[in-house]
Amino acid sequence: MAVNTATIAAPPEIVFSVLADPASYAAFVVGTRTIRRFDPRFPEPGSELHHTLGVGPVPVIWDLSRVEEVAEGRRLVLRAQMRPLAVNRVAFSLRPAGGGTDVEVEEYPIGGPAALLWNPAFEALMGLRNAEMLRRLSRLAERRAALAAGAP
Repeated sequence: MAVNTATIAAPPEIVFSVLADPASYAAFVVGTRTIRRFDPRFPEPGSELHHTLGVGPVPVIWDLSRVEEVAEGRRLVLRAQMRPLAVNRVAFSLRPAGGGTDVEVEEYPIGGPAALLWNPAFEALMGLRNAEMLRRLSRLAERRAALAAGAP
């Protein structure tokens, strides 16, 4: 299981607003090229966002992610499908930290060949990917926090 953490200089409600915005996933999830469509109820449990995945010369995959669990402002758990390669469980947990937010992302395969091939090297690569994802999430959330505070 890949577990990454970061402290974001934005309050939990702002960080969660990025996670609750389906359009933002193409900007912060590494490997997501576009969000094709989404359920307007997102991030309610059972709601979906349909994404296009691909990195460099790797072929494009059209699939979806479904919300499994949500605790407004504190936790969001997704079933992220990248079939036929993998189905992963991705959990974002948020905790207040001073004026900011400690964010933890935990990801592991629950289906597909990736579940069979999971090993320390693959986990390390997933950890690097998720560190970059948290860096991008931080940038988006901090920009939203600045806009909410009236910064130009």
